[in-house]
Amino acid sequence: MPEPLTFTSDALVQSVFRDHYALDAEKLESLYSKSKRHQWNAELDVDWSAYEPGADILERSRDFLSRLACVAELPADVQARLFREAATFTLSQVLHGEQAALMVCGQLVNVVPDLDGKLAAAVQVMDEARHVEVFARYLDKVGRRYPIDPDLQAIVAQILAETDWEAKCVGMQVILESVALGFFRAGTELAREPVLASFIGNVHEDEARHVAYGVLTLEDRIPNLSDAARRRLEDLAYDSVLRIAGRGGKPSFTTQFAALANAGIDVAAFLPKLLAEVSDPAGLDLDGIEDPMTRTVLPNLVRVGLVPERLLLGYRAQGWRIDLATGAVEDLHTWHPDTRAARAELAASGRTIARPA
Repeated sequence: MPEPLTFTSDALVQSVFRDHYALDAEKLESLYSKSKRHQWNAELDVDWSAYEPGADILERSRDFLSRLACVAELPADVQARLFREAATFTLSQVLHGEQAALMVCGQLVNVVPDLDGKLAAAVQVMDEARHVEVFARYLDKVGRRYPIDPDLQAIVAQILAETDWEAKCVGMQVILESVALGFFRAGTELAREPVLASFIGNVHEDEARHVAYGVLTLEDRIPNLSDAARRRLEDLAYDSVLRIAGRGGKPSFTTQFAALANAGIDVAAFLPKLLAEVSDPAGLDLDGIEDPMTRTVLPNLVRVGLVPERLLLGYRAQGWRIDLATGAVEDLHTWHPDTRAARAELAASGRTIARPA
């Protein structure tokens, strides 16, 4: 295992105590009740002895790498190692994200003003502790863990340092947790190794409650914010999507290239082929590959009211057409004519994808 990375994030978190113990939000009370009933034990409820070291971790055909000719050209044993390392990298980032969620939810218990939110955040702390445990145990079985990617670290550090509970809720519950929810939803079908397959459905169920908490809390709160506060959250959401999705000209999570070397690939020879192939992805078959941004993150941001008219051109320049009236999100991808036209429009007016408004 690599030397552990430690980073700190300073935040002056305000603790709000209220001598009011009635549960006023019926939806959150129901969510809290459901959370209590669906607790599981990562130590006792998972048969760790069933781990199969030679099995694929995830279904190869649903991995973007499986659609690339440069990967298909590799020897079978190298392909097997590549898909294993790619899955290990992904699960490592999931683990780091779960620790981040654990820490942020601990903060939310203090800063959320109402009891309903405090109880929902508190039970999520237990959920996230369990997720950290289960993925750490699993990666110990795999035998490798990748460090946190700098892009993910930057987002986590920003969320932890936020002083407003609404910003923490947007960054963690609605964005990062929605990304995780998308992965776990697909993972219930993708998981091939028996132990991972046995617990990932439970994690998915937990994550669905966490995202619901963020959405239910914020859709009531956002309309009551000042224009300045709401605009700040809109910009925070846009910047986070831009960083995670990697559609602004810089790929996200570039440290996953380390998986190539660990798979035994000649990176110097392989990387130019890979970059050349993905630089013109119009010919790629992406059928069956789910993008959590399209399916979960952006619809939830629309639902809570954090996708304004002023940022629609920027989202289109990233490859998404968003209809605010219906809440529909269409993934145009980066090579669509409308995406290219949006980028040209930004450039002509002196704006960029990073600063579209």
